[in-house]
Amino acid sequence: MALLAGAFSSAEAQDPRIGNRLDAPTRKALSALVDSARASGVPVEPLMEKVYQGLAMGADGPRIVVAVRKLTVEMANAQRVLGTVATTDELKAAASAVHAGVPAVELGKMKKQSGLRRSLTLPFTVLADIVSRGVPVQTAANAIRSLVGAGARDRDISEFQRNVQVDIEKGAQPQAAAETRVKGAVTTPSARPDKREQE
Repeated sequence: MALLAGAFSSAEAQDPRIGNRLDAPTRKALSALVDSARASGVPVEPLMEKVYQGLAMGADGPRIVVAVRKLTVEMANAQRVLGTVATTDELKAAASAVHAGVPAVELGKMKKQSGLRRSLTLPFTVLADIVSRGVPVQTAANAIRSLVGAGARDRDISEFQRNVQVDIEKGAQPQAAAETRVKGAVTTPSARPDKREQE
């Protein structure tokens, strides 16, 4: 315990949300995770956010460590396929998709398809959401890839997400909802990237 990872020890010292609420073994385990993440180039901010979230929910130390370790692995897998050009927000969204069951390789395909000019934070977030609602992983990945490939704007992808959600809530099969809604979305005239979303 004499040596803590810089990011974690700094946050612990300055943030009242942490204070003395973590026992020594938990602090040691989290320090090791943060230190390892930083060494591999994985952003540590989302890991600290996970710690705060766990504390706010009243989780005990071991559960927080498990959650942070899992997020570290998911973000590392996402970074491996997205590359160092991926932003922290993209990695967080990609990690959510991986957590939902989407293979990291699918995220890599989308990043390669979109190039470097477009953020995939929202597409990855929507992908994770519709998978969590029961849309099969491959169906969901194909839908989001089609939208990105067609140049859909973020607002078009958000509308697709809302429509799929509403259809499922009304009783539609998740797979059918996604397949039907993506057909309409990719043929919509407004599904063209604007300058702001490409930057």
